[in-house]
Amino acid sequence: MPYFSALVVVACTRDCYDTCIFTPKAAGGRLLDLAPTRSFPTLGFTCARGRADVKRLYSSARLKRPLMRRGDQFVEISWERAVQELALRLRAADPQRVLHIDYDGNQGLLTWYYPARLFNAIGASSTDYSICSAEGHSALKLHWGRSWGLLPEELAAARAVVFWGVNALVSFIHGWALTKRARRAAVDVVMTETLKASDLPVVVRPGTDVVLALGIARRIIDAEAYDRRFIERYTYGFDEFKRYVQKFTDQVVEEETGVTRDVLDGLTEIYLSGAKTVIGFALGRTLNGGEAIRAISLIHALLGDPLGFFYSNSGAWEIDFDYLRGYHVGRPSRVVPMGLVGRQIGEFDVVYVWNANPVMTLPQGDRICEAAARGDIFLAVHDIVMSETAQCADLVLPAPTYLEKDDVVYSYWHQLLVYNKAVVEPIGESKPEHWVVREVGKAMGLGDHVLLSEDPWRAVDIALRKTGVSLDLLIRRRVLAMRRGDPLEFPTPTRKLEFYSTQAAKAGLSPLPSYERPSGRPTLVFTSDPKYTNTQFFDEYGEPEPVVYSNPRQAPEGVVCLERDGVAVKVKLRWDPEVPEGVLLARGIFKDLAGRPVSSIVDGTPNPYGGTPRINSTVVAVRNCE
Repeated sequence: MPYFSALVVVACTRDCYDTCIFTPKAAGGRLLDLAPTRSFPTLGFTCARGRADVKRLYSSARLKRPLMRRGDQFVEISWERAVQELALRLRAADPQRVLHIDYDGNQGLLTWYYPARLFNAIGASSTDYSICSAEGHSALKLHWGRSWGLLPEELAAARAVVFWGVNALVSFIHGWALTKRARRAAVDVVMTETLKASDLPVVVRPGTDVVLALGIARRIIDAEAYDRRFIERYTYGFDEFKRYVQKFTDQVVEEETGVTRDVLDGLTEIYLSGAKTVIGFALGRTLNGGEAIRAISLIHALLGDPLGFFYSNSGAWEIDFDYLRGYHVGRPSRVVPMGLVGRQIGEFDVVYVWNANPVMTLPQGDRICEAAARGDIFLAVHDIVMSETAQCADLVLPAPTYLEKDDVVYSYWHQLLVYNKAVVEPIGESKPEHWVVREVGKAMGLGDHVLLSEDPWRAVDIALRKTGVSLDLLIRRRVLAMRRGDPLEFPTPTRKLEFYSTQAAKAGLSPLPSYERPSGRPTLVFTSDPKYTNTQFFDEYGEPEPVVYSNPRQAPEGVVCLERDGVAVKVKLRWDPEVPEGVLLARGIFKDLAGRPVSSIVDGTPNPYGGTPRINSTVVAVRNCE
C-alpha cells in the first residue's frame, strides 16, 4: 500500500466511492490548488467536483456568521446567542419530538458521526440513514452475513467486470479507470455514458434486474458450470435455490426485462469467464432493488468467488460508528425512515440538520419548509452555504469545509484511512460540527454527560481500535491502510453463505430473491451529473436546468407537468431516442420551473430490507400544464 509520510495530504470527504487524496498547495495562508496524488488509487486525476473545491472554499456563497430569522429576513447573531437559542429549544421540547437529520455530505468521523451524541444523550429521534445504500447492505447480509467485497487492487486485476446499476464513468471514475484492460459489460435502465463505453451494454426495464440475474444463475446451473466443491463446503440452501431459479427461463427473462437471448448469451459468457461485479447503490432505490442485489451477488456464490462483487466496503474496516454516535450509552427514542420524513415532519417540534440538504434530497422534503413556514417546527441548520434547507430555517449556523478542520476520513471503497489536518483557517466564524453540539450540550447542563464530556479525539481513537490503525500513528503518518476480514467467513446463522436465507425466512421475508412485476407506467429515473454530488456545487457550476428526457414516442416536447399523488412539478421535456419507452430520465436533482424540488413527487415507499425509498421507481403521469 502507498506510504504518504513525507507528504501533507487531505482526503476528499464527499459521498463518493473514490475518496481522492490530494496534496494541497498553499501560500500566505491561502489555498492555491489541490493536486491529486499519483499514488494508488487516486492515480493523479480527479473529478469536476474535486477540481472545484478550492473555488468552493472561497465562494461568496459561504456562510460566515450565525443567522437568526426575523420574519422574511435573517439577522446576524453571536455564536453565544445561537448556542443559547438552540439549547433553549431543545430543553423545552419532548425529546421524542426532536429530530436530527444528517447524512454523508462530509464523511469525516467527527463531522458526520460524533454530533449525534448530543441527540442520543437526550433520547431524541433520528432517521434510519436509509436514503442511499442501506437496502443493499441489508440485502447482502441476508446471504453473506456481510456486504463488503472487492478492494481496488482486486478490481484492477479482473479479466472482466460487469458494472450493474452504476454509471461509473460519472460517479466511480477511478473504478472505471482501473478496469481499462478488462472486458466490460454494463447493465442499466438507460443508455448511460458507462453503457456506451462498455463492450457489452445491457438495457433492462426498470425493476426487472432481479429477473435478469436469476436467469443468468439458472443458465450457470443448467450448464453445470457452478463450483461444486465451494458450494458443498461453504454454502447452505443450494438445492432450494437450484429449484427456484428454473422458472426464470430465457423466454421469461426476455419478456420481463427486454433483454434478448443474444445479449443474455453475452452476459452469461462474461460471468463464466470470471467477471467481477460492481453493484450500484441505485439498484437499492428501485422496486425489487434489494432482490436484484441479492440475486446478482449469488451469481458469484455459484461460481465459488467469495470476493466476486463490490457494493460498499464501509463495513469491512470495523470502524465503530455506533460508538462515535454514542449508541453504547443512549439510542434514539424513535427512528424515522428517511423516505417518510416529509410525510411525518408534523410529528416534531425541533429539527436539527447537518451534513445534509433534506429539502432537496428526501422524498417530499419540501414539506420541511412548509412546516417551518407555518411555525410548526423550529428548524436549525448547520451548513457551509445557504442551502435550500437553510433558506427556510429559523437558525442557520456556518460550517467549515473539510479543508478548514481536522478530521479522520475513511473510504467505502479503498482501505486508506486519512488524517485530514486543516489546510487553512476557518472562513469567517464557521465552527466544526462537534464543537457546536458540545457547546449546546453545556448550555443545556449536559457538559458532564459521558457522551459529551469525552474528548472527540479519544472517541475517534476508540472507534478505530478494530481497524488495525491507531490514531496516534495515523496523525504522524497521515495515511494508513485498514485491514479487511476473511472473505471465507460468513457471519450468518448457519455460518455459511446462504443461498436460502434463514434470516429472511425467520423475519417473514422471502428466503430467496423474489420479484414483483412493475406497473409498466412511465417511471422517473435519476442518474448522476458529473458536476454535482446531489446539491453540492450548485453555487460553483450553476443550478441544473429542470429537464427530463423522454423517448419521442412517449410524450411531446415542451413544458410538461409530472404528477404523482396530486403533487406536480413543472419541467422541460426533451426528446432523447436513447431513453427507452417507459422511462423519464432526470440527470441529477433540481428545482422545477416554479422553484419546487423535483423530490416533492419522488416515491418515498421504503424497500423491505434496509428501508431505502424507491426513488428510481417513481411512477408519474405526464400532462400538459402550459
